[in-house]
Amino acid sequence: MKTKLSDEMKKNVHVLIGIIVIILLLAFSSVLFRQNHKFAYADYLDEEVISFEGESITLREFGYYIYELEDFTQKQALKYHPSDPLDYWNTHFSAGIHSQFVSEMARETAVNKCLGDLVYAAMAQEAGFELPAEEEAGIRSEADEWYDALTQENRKILGIDRATVYRIVQRSHLASAYAYEYSEKADLTGYSGDVATLLSGGGDYFNDKLLSKYDVRQNTELIEEFPMGRITVNHS
Repeated sequence: MKTKLSDEMKKNVHVLIGIIVIILLLAFSSVLFRQNHKFAYADYLDEEVISFEGESITLREFGYYIYELEDFTQKQALKYHPSDPLDYWNTHFSAGIHSQFVSEMARETAVNKCLGDLVYAAMAQEAGFELPAEEEAGIRSEADEWYDALTQENRKILGIDRATVYRIVQRSHLASAYAYEYSEKADLTGYSGDVATLLSGGGDYFNDKLLSKYDVRQNTELIEEFPMGRITVNHS
């Protein structure tokens, strides 16, 4: 009986390993396909990426978040492998069912950051929360600095203008300020983990208690086409 049980356990282990290998191969094949599949970014600039309470966030606007994540991650990639930053973008982090490639993590983070801004800005407006008037100059300056830092090529790729950048930065500041205030009173009973993570876009509390209150739709099919690491960087 002991030998039989041992044989069954070995068989189950082999089956489990086989399944894991297949899943990893499929995930890797999917990433390779997206890398080799030329995504015509300019053709989708006015396509809806996220719908929030009837407001359409097009790729032209969502490009702000794409650039933010690509710019940040590219800096890490250049530290990791200066001569071939794509090697970093293609790195796979194994974390069970949450395993992801860096490029996938960046795409997911961009979506979550956008959702966080939309939700907390909406909550701020509902609560009558406003930013101090004296912050306006700083917001304008930050938006101008962000836009001026774009290369001509990236401006052409993203199709984003200065007015759009200003609107996003203003919304982001409002969202951040209100999120901080909300964190002081949020009842996190039943949740474990870092408060900032729980309340940020994608966090368990955020998804369960905040995002769920709003009518939100994501164009998943389009989002999964975004070749993160090859849009505003490594695109030559």
